[in-house]
Amino acid sequence: MIAMISSHQFKTLHVKPSATGLPTRAAKGPDGAWGVRKTAIESVEKLNDRTLGFTLSTASLDRDDDTVSVAGWQLDNYARNPVVLWSHRADELPIGKAIDFGRDERRLFSSVKFLPGGYGAASDLADTIYRMAVDGYLAATSVGFRPVKWEFTEDETRGGGSWFPGIDFLEQELVEFSIVTVPSNPDALIDGAIPIEPGGGDNDVSPVIVPAPAQLLDFDRHRRRARAALLGVFPAAQHRE
Repeated sequence: MIAMISSHQFKTLHVKPSATGLPTRAAKGPDGAWGVRKTAIESVEKLNDRTLGFTLSTASLDRDDDTVSVAGWQLDNYARNPVVLWSHRADELPIGKAIDFGRDERRLFSSVKFLPGGYGAASDLADTIYRMAVDGYLAATSVGFRPVKWEFTEDETRGGGSWFPGIDFLEQELVEFSIVTVPSNPDALIDGAIPIEPGGGDNDVSPVIVPAPAQLLDFDRHRRRARAALLGVFPAAQHRE
């Protein structure tokens, strides 16, 4: 199975040679060895009994100065086994399945049909997560994808010209997605929930808007310190060559 890592780790493995002079992997895809996880905090749509609607990804600039193209999502392989996991625990039973998933002009989206009763501990866990999402305690999803085509940005405001710039993911294959708790995930993206326009039809759609947890402020400070330290390490190593 493809190994999933954070965007931060992915960049470290794909450092631009022109920026550091150090040995590196290819600066742009394809490279099938690593997958990337990205987390989004969005609104949750209650569609009907045990089914919730989630926004999984948008093209907005994220906390890692990256973008993920909505038009670039490849979904065919995921459609063959559309399981939904809890916190990327692929070694445990799923909590539900993805239905009515796809993309529009703004976002990658999916409805999640949570496990009904009768599946033992898996049903109990799924029921807990479902109820927490409905009540506004959970609103984060995390996509795991295999980068197919990407480019380092030249935008200086996103680190262009440095050894650690943002990445524009242009094409990517969805491998899996999970419902997650934000503080435990290294790729929290969005400061607050983005409302989704309720759809038509007979479903009683009631968006649950959940702001980002206060713990993300501490998370941001830690990431800024780590980034500053790394920016000092690679130039120093270059000068020793």
